[in-house]
Amino acid sequence: MDMEMIHEFTPEGRESVKADRQGMTLVEVVVASFVMLLILGTLAFALNFFVQGSRKIEQRRSALLIANSKISLYNSGDLPKAGVFLDTENTGGMEFRIRQTVTIISPSIRELNVSVNCENNVGVELVRRFYGME
Repeated sequence: MDMEMIHEFTPEGRESVKADRQGMTLVEVVVASFVMLLILGTLAFALNFFVQGSRKIEQRRSALLIANSKISLYNSGDLPKAGVFLDTENTGGMEFRIRQTVTIISPSIRELNVSVNCENNVGVELVRRFYGME
């Protein structure tokens, strides 16, 4: 930090030398701190938003894998009778609620609806129809 020397003369004619001090006042420090806090707060909010979004994507992906595996268990010959079947499954440290609903659309058509949800209601729903049922 360069200091510039200022030469002044007193009323008596004597010379006094003062250093021009460069620095920040308390008000400038407070304002700069406030601006930094605003920037850091905004960054923390954005990071939290990103983390929550990626967590929801991971939960939805896991729910889709569970729903797909439940639907793939059945073929047209071994679908259960009409009704609602509830189950849970733990995957990746998360508990998923599984609701399987079998509906008779007509004597030869049944519909399987699989709904999988996580604790914060992030989930998926898959529907498959089976034709040629007797």
